[in-house]
Amino acid sequence: MNDRTGDESLINRDMTILDIVSRYGNTVEVFERYNERAGECLCCMALFDTISEVAQRYNIDLADLVSELLVAVKSAASDG
Repeated sequence: MNDRTGDESLINRDMTILDIVSRYGNTVEVFERYNERAGECLCCMALFDTISEVAQRYNIDLADLVSELLVAVKSAASDG
C-alpha cells in the first residue's frame, strides 16, 4: 500500500473483513478464494478480525491480499 496512490484510503491493514465487505461487496469473492488455503470460511470465522490479523493467522501474504482487494474495489468502481 502506497500512501501516494491513495490506496490506503480504500483498504488498509487495520480494517476488518466486515469493514471491507460491507463497504465493497464484491471483495467477498477475494476472501472466498483464500478459504481453502485458510481451511475455513474467512467471512464466517474471521469477520471481526483485521486483515493484518487474518494474514498472520492464516499465513497469507498481506501485500498480496491487499493488492487483490484493491483490484476488486477498483474494478467495481470502474464498472459503476
